Amino acid sequence: MDDDDRQVWQVAIGLGLPDTAGPGSRESEEIHPIALALEESAHRIRGVNRIPCYTEFGPVIEIAAFARRAYGDDYDPAAIPVECSLAIYVTEEELDELVQAVVEDLGVDEHGYSTVAGRKVTLGLRSISLDSPDNSFYQHLVDQYRN
Repeated sequence: MDDDDRQVWQVAIGLGLPDTAGPGSRESEEIHPIALALEESAHRIRGVNRIPCYTEFGPVIEIAAFARRAYGDDYDPAAIPVECSLAIYVTEEELDELVQAVVEDLGVDEHGYSTVAGRKVTLGLRSISLDSPDNSFYQHLVDQYRN
């Protein structure tokens, strides 16, 4: 398959406000269980380490950026919703399979409730353009695929 058929995407699972303790808290060093489940979904559709990916946990970037601009130092980071995300370098077909695997693996129903998270979640996709210098960090996914 030609590299031109692949693109970097980010699957984002919005979890709401951060937990006060444990892996869903802002201070925790633990890997969030939803992040682990996202990685397992990627491994399940094509095999372990076949789809270049990595996970993150933290504030929803767009909301945090808005709050910083709107309120400066007066915004409360604990009031910013958090998310787990999975960055991947995939074809459209792999992305479609992965989206279905994520819904299944997280046990998300038609109302957005996840049995794995134990709460309502939001599900989203972000297309990541490698043409933007701000996104150069994601180039390692392409390099990992080529190697």
